[in-house]
Amino acid sequence: MFRLPTLLLPVLLIAALPVARAQSEDEGRLLYRFRMNHLEQNVGLPADQARVVVERWARYDRDLFEKARQIREIRGRFNDILLGPGSEEEKNAKVGPLLDQFVALRHQQMNLKLQFEDDIRVHLSPAQQVRLILQVDEMQRRMVEALRQGLGNRPGMGLGNRQGPGGGLRRGGR
Repeated sequence: MFRLPTLLLPVLLIAALPVARAQSEDEGRLLYRFRMNHLEQNVGLPADQARVVVERWARYDRDLFEKARQIREIRGRFNDILLGPGSEEEKNAKVGPLLDQFVALRHQQMNLKLQFEDDIRVHLSPAQQVRLILQVDEMQRRMVEALRQGLGNRPGMGLGNRQGPGGGLRRGGR
């Protein structure tokens, strides 16, 4: 089955950027144009077909951002509980229900991705699907590079900023 595993990283990086609404809208338009251009030029989709895929992609982004926001909230609560006072038993009692929510949200994210991929496949021929697979890595590389350049221009921002091993918060950081 057709999978786009590399689509997730740039989406999550963009979602994590703290930007003003106007900047976010501008970035959304830039991302839309970026995707349209790549689908038209590198995958060979006509504009109307590329537009359908890009609009579905934007809906996927919005749904994924919401699940990612909910997961970030739960991770924060995990950190508060695990780094806070209390015995291991007390922490287990508090974390257990959150863990169920966390796992359910992760499953929902995976299902969103699978549904997105199935939805866009309908609009692509097998040759276009192969071209898209080949272009996704290039699109991700360019987006990550653009994000790195953008993050370099923002004071205090960095991909690993204030995080410990495994991406979790270090004690005392948030």
